[in-house]
Amino acid sequence: MTFRRFRDSVRASIDAALERLGIVGLRYDLEAPPDPSLGDLATNAPLRAAKLLGSPPSEVAARLAEAISKDMPHVIRSASPHPSGYVNFAADVGELAYWTMTSALDPAGWKVDVGKGVKVSVEHTSVNPNKALHVGHARNLVIGDSLARLLAEVGYRVEVLNYIDDTGVQVADVLVGMLYLGMPEDPPEGVKYDAYCGDHVYVRVNELYESRPDLLERRREVLAQLERGSGPAAELASRVVPRVVRAQLETCWRLGARYDLLNWESHILRSGLWEEAFRRLKEAGAVKLVEEGKLAGCWVLQAPGEGEEKVLVRSDGTTVYAAKDIPYAAWKLGILPDPFRYRRFTRQPGGDYLWTTELEDGEEDHPRFGSSDVAITVIDVRQSRVQGFVAYAVGVLGGSSKRYVHLGYDVVALSRRTAEALGLEVPEGKQFVHMSGRKGAYVNVDVVLDAMAAKAAEEVRKRNPGASEDWVRRVAEAVAVGALRYQMLRQDPNKIIVFDMDDALRIEGETGPYLQYSYARASRIIEKGGAPPKPTKELASLLRSPEEAALVKSMSRYDLELEEAARELSPRRLAIYAYDLAYAFNAFYESHRVLQEPDEALRSARLALVASFRSVMARLLGILGIEPLDRM
Repeated sequence: MTFRRFRDSVRASIDAALERLGIVGLRYDLEAPPDPSLGDLATNAPLRAAKLLGSPPSEVAARLAEAISKDMPHVIRSASPHPSGYVNFAADVGELAYWTMTSALDPAGWKVDVGKGVKVSVEHTSVNPNKALHVGHARNLVIGDSLARLLAEVGYRVEVLNYIDDTGVQVADVLVGMLYLGMPEDPPEGVKYDAYCGDHVYVRVNELYESRPDLLERRREVLAQLERGSGPAAELASRVVPRVVRAQLETCWRLGARYDLLNWESHILRSGLWEEAFRRLKEAGAVKLVEEGKLAGCWVLQAPGEGEEKVLVRSDGTTVYAAKDIPYAAWKLGILPDPFRYRRFTRQPGGDYLWTTELEDGEEDHPRFGSSDVAITVIDVRQSRVQGFVAYAVGVLGGSSKRYVHLGYDVVALSRRTAEALGLEVPEGKQFVHMSGRKGAYVNVDVVLDAMAAKAAEEVRKRNPGASEDWVRRVAEAVAVGALRYQMLRQDPNKIIVFDMDDALRIEGETGPYLQYSYARASRIIEKGGAPPKPTKELASLLRSPEEAALVKSMSRYDLELEEAARELSPRRLAIYAYDLAYAFNAFYESHRVLQEPDEALRSARLALVASFRSVMARLLGILGIEPLDRM
């Protein structure tokens, strides 16, 4: 009897009591009362019914509570009227504990099927293939990866996409450096390829543009070759870009992400998808050729209510990136036919294959990609307006714009302490620093994870003297990844994150290590106490203390939290819930003995409670992409 069943029992009891009062179909609310001491749920049904009965709300509340109390299900302990016109309900903790622990310890328990097999594509990461991922990109990856895990958990068929912009300006900048400035194609010994291209070539080329305007003309030539797919730049890109992508993927996998398909922008441009989308948009009158003014010669999209027109094709014939997003979105949703072939790109950690689009050679036996019912694109809020144009264009092309969802988030800054520790200069008086890839003012994710893992390793060694160095490194890496992921998830996606390594690694408070430590603490209890007993109603009825009740009630909400997080597309909701659950567990642990409890039956009940918490926390950590640790 999880909290869902308690809630449903309360609603059924209210409906039955209202019917006895002659009221059917009344709409009312059920919510948590403002003061937990009042109960677990409260309803405003008496306030709504008072108008129909012509009686004071307090009197209706008393009559309703009396009618409910005469025939309550076992899971409802009490129904109490309040002078304000509400009725408050308290759950029977023993009943709730029995059904919650039973569900938690059943591997097949607590199945939530919101998706019902609907296919959803989730595009995330999509970092330009000219540089290594920096900390800001990590927020995109972590939100997208956790969302994909969440949606898969609740019954959606999820397809994870990573878009490779191999014809854009940033790739062109790297190629300019290698083609015209003599920068070597291969990196120095020991330098990761994505870091070399971004930190050395890309930054240096952008520094030179102001003093070397001729390079800007070279860049225009490179962009044209990339779009055509021919010429020295295109040939060089065919070698450089895949090397960058493979290096980026190493970082993505380190963070726990996985993908189903790489979509290459060059394939979209050369497949005919753009031409078909462009033709349909022109036929619908959604785009027009500007004949005069500053946009003369440009093709622009005019979306109602968007204000300024959006250029899709420049006067020199090259397309802007938004124009490439439109046919890609239409392919995701099956609005345009699939022109691609597919082949395996590489095997990912865990053994599954990552596939890639192709235009010519492909494999016959491949998964069916595209044609999703809903397409979710994770991209920062600075692209919201462009994403609005894409959604509008999807509607013009024959789909519903509501099927194309932009999930936005704000940027990541570094705290002064972290920035200085990682070698960035911070202006006097500034407490945090914004990052800029073009100016080279950023920190790569690998560098951050290495620094965090080194800090974590120091603490792990202190707590585990005599542990092998391999074990220490593995645990420290898991702690570092968990710390980074949790900080990216727990904060409001619509607000800037000021990331601080030391705060993220704290073992107390709202951090990933706190969740891992709580799980490890429960694991140690189970390790010492042996296999937990199967929950029974007799054992569950012994869990009466406020701390035990609070932990039971927190756990009992697992399936509801999962469902709401999926409906809201909010991994953050689960991150906050996971902290609340861990807090409730630690409050219980610090208030009650488990293995030292002299009463054998109560000891067994508490052991089952600990095992149930451990199971629920493992599920949550899996969705959040944080590794559960039995010891740390």
